[in-house]
Amino acid sequence: MEILKKSIIETIKTWTENDIYAISLYVYDDGDNPSKPTVTLGYNTESNFQDEKDNAYDEGEARWNYAFWLQNEEYVFGYDETANIVKEWILSQGFIYNEDIYYEEDTDEEITEAFVNLLVDIVKEIHEEKILSNKFGKEIPILIHELEYYEKIAEQNIRANGEELVEDFVTWVYNQ
Repeated sequence: MEILKKSIIETIKTWTENDIYAISLYVYDDGDNPSKPTVTLGYNTESNFQDEKDNAYDEGEARWNYAFWLQNEEYVFGYDETANIVKEWILSQGFIYNEDIYYEEDTDEEITEAFVNLLVDIVKEIHEEKILSNKFGKEIPILIHELEYYEKIAEQNIRANGEELVEDFVTWVYNQ
């Protein structure tokens, strides 16, 4: 889905903060409907991390748990004008699209997995194209996540970013 990748890159290029240490691709289902996967692009900064340290259980939670991040919605894909693009993508992948909330466990999990795999591929391409190092002077992780963190979240971020770039995040996920 080239439009999603292009929109993420264009948005990142507009950021002016100089202490961004991680980028967020927060994945959720619009209206809790698995046929409507959505992703919100945001980031966190070292200064926000410093502000949140005392509010969290420990520094790892303040650094890596989205609940302590800025909650900035820099770009949202899969909602409003981009909802039809996601619908067309779902159908092109051979999945059944359900307008209303409808749970069919196997299909729903397949849609979510395919959407996350799409994001993994986009993140890999962004790193390969050196978008982040050109913008920030170094590579930073783009974390693909939900509100909860578990082994599968760690694994998909290793696939997307490479083990070294997400080592601290993965360690936190496994130790929380």
